[in-house]
Amino acid sequence: MKVRGDDMNKFFNKISVDLNQSAEGLSKISEYNFDNFELTVLRVARLLFESNEEPNAQTWKSAFLIAEQNFSSPFGASIAHIISISIDFMSNGRTRNFSYIRENNSSALTLITDEERYFLMTLKSMRNNNISKANSYAVMLCEGPQINKFLLAMEGIAIITGDIEKKAAAFNGAVDGARTRDPRRDRPVL
Repeated sequence: MKVRGDDMNKFFNKISVDLNQSAEGLSKISEYNFDNFELTVLRVARLLFESNEEPNAQTWKSAFLIAEQNFSSPFGASIAHIISISIDFMSNGRTRNFSYIRENNSSALTLITDEERYFLMTLKSMRNNNISKANSYAVMLCEGPQINKFLLAMEGIAIITGDIEKKAAAFNGAVDGARTRDPRRDRPVL
């Protein structure tokens, strides 16, 4: 097993599920009650995982395109950006490889890795304002207690979607320090 080195692309590990669909660390997406928004976040995240593993593939472009096509304007690119930032924050504490299924894999619509599930369950818990559960999934995903920035990114997604409300002053700035306001909704936009 490889340990994360200085290069982020050595850290991400696509798995070949076509060969062994009952492999440990895989489960059926249908076992979890993910909504369409969360499944689209998974699609975007998978492309960003792949972009981190294979930068020359430039799948980040497809990730932003899918986000812009599926999330209302002007929030698509913002959501993709926050997903990208959350992946960076998640990666900071991990020592083991992050397993994911490539978006173009034939099993991508039916299977999910444990790491992908923890990622989505953190978001789902944050959207349901269940902070305790979100913390638990984040600790498993980030492999330790360094979860605050990752959770802040996930909270940013939930704020954009309107699932949770926060005043701009309580938001403590955007994930990357650049916050604007959307006057139509009077909530922070990342």
